[in-house]
Amino acid sequence: MPSLVVDPEWPDQTRSVNAMNDMMREMFTQYMAEQVGGDEALLAKVTPTYPPFVKRMLQDNGSWLTALTRENVDLVTDRIAEIVPAGIRCDDGTEHPVDVIVFATGFHANRFLWPMDIVGRGAERLRERWGDEPRAYLGITVPGFPNFFCLYGPGTNLAHAGSIIFHSECQVRYVMGCLAAILRNGHTTIECRSEVLAAYNERFDARHAGLVWSHTGTTSWYKNPAGKILITSPWLLVEYWGWTKTPDLADFELR
Repeated sequence: MPSLVVDPEWPDQTRSVNAMNDMMREMFTQYMAEQVGGDEALLAKVTPTYPPFVKRMLQDNGSWLTALTRENVDLVTDRIAEIVPAGIRCDDGTEHPVDVIVFATGFHANRFLWPMDIVGRGAERLRERWGDEPRAYLGITVPGFPNFFCLYGPGTNLAHAGSIIFHSECQVRYVMGCLAAILRNGHTTIECRSEVLAAYNERFDARHAGLVWSHTGTTSWYKNPAGKILITSPWLLVEYWGWTKTPDLADFELR
């Protein structure tokens, strides 16, 4: 976790965000240099221009980088201008003949629960509430949607190691605690308070602002179109475990 925290005094924020982060950049780059056999031109193409951990890292056992050094392999990083009958034409006008084109264009990471249509109080639709900015208290519960709970909801993906199974177990325990509160007290609904979610969102955004994933000048699937980090959790696992161990009923309206 320390390697992910931005040090505002660090001199070169374009390559790394703190001393440990820079040390890891040097280590990763050295490994890559060894794998490409001293080919400086190839190394320049495969070395990220942004700090380590800004994006999801490739877990390589050596086969991918070394494959790029084969005589029958060329790594082309020029921008693609168009698909032509013979293959691909890049911005510089060069045409690359191909037999197969594999599109890897990503996925809709911010479209939680899609394509389900969740309807809450006053016939409000969750997809309209969320739009490109899905929010839930602890990633689990949403004001205006009583008795509705998410597992693996907004802001609960892990990008700094840790177990997503552990995270999911925390969420299940929290949900079970909420259901037990309804049954124990004779209520029929439990609903997160709006001010509780608003305060949580402020803490969530403030923590992310100091982490490497919010690094400017780069895009990733962690960010929504406005550049906000809404997918990944900024919290330590022990923090999240503590908050979800037992629901604080003061955070809810029970009816």
